Amino acid sequence: MSIINRGVIEVDPVVVAGWLENGEILLVDVREEEEWAEERVAGAILSPMSDFEADRFPSEEGKRLVVMCKVGRRSEAIARKMLEHGAFPVYNMAGGLNGWKEADLPTQR
Repeated sequence: MSIINRGVIEVDPVVVAGWLENGEILLVDVREEEEWAEERVAGAILSPMSDFEADRFPSEEGKRLVVMCKVGRRSEAIARKMLEHGAFPVYNMAGGLNGWKEADLPTQR
């Protein structure tokens, strides 16, 4: 894990996979519906960046909030916005879906 711009914590996809398997996180995919329909991480929920509203962003009491997109840029922007609205900590999955696949983790189509 490393802290990147403005306090967002970047976390490796393998770590995210372990947290997801153990039920420790809420993994939010901020890609658009078309991207989601094509390929996604099982267990992630969709909240498109184009519909972003901080006060309506998914959260779950007692779980870490991890955001992801295709490569990590959009999700980093959303994570920064969530920090600005008082959410802490917020984790960004390094490399997004591409990083997930590079780590040989499974996806759904």
